[in-house]
Amino acid sequence: MAQHVHQPIGEEIRSIAGYYMVLEEGVLKYKDREVLYLLEAAAADTSCCGGAGMGFIMVPGYLKELRGKRNEDGLWVSEVERVEDEGERREITGELRARHPGFHQIIFA
Repeated sequence: MAQHVHQPIGEEIRSIAGYYMVLEEGVLKYKDREVLYLLEAAAADTSCCGGAGMGFIMVPGYLKELRGKRNEDGLWVSEVERVEDEGERREITGELRARHPGFHQIIFA
């Protein structure tokens, strides 16, 4: 079991080379379970090599408990189970690409 900390939608989370932001959270029904996924965008706007950006889908895992508590920063925390099976990852990837065709990169936590 793992914890997923929900970041505010549409707010920049800065790093040394740029930022990323969560554009949208979603739940995909897969077989008899629910998969939490995030549409995200990242931009390298302070790197030495110039700017770049990309959109991607992050998959924290199967939902066990959605927003069951808050952490010390006041952000919601959900309990998830990582998607380990390669066959399930391929099927989930196919469903997410069909639902969000502009996002080609899909990352499983």
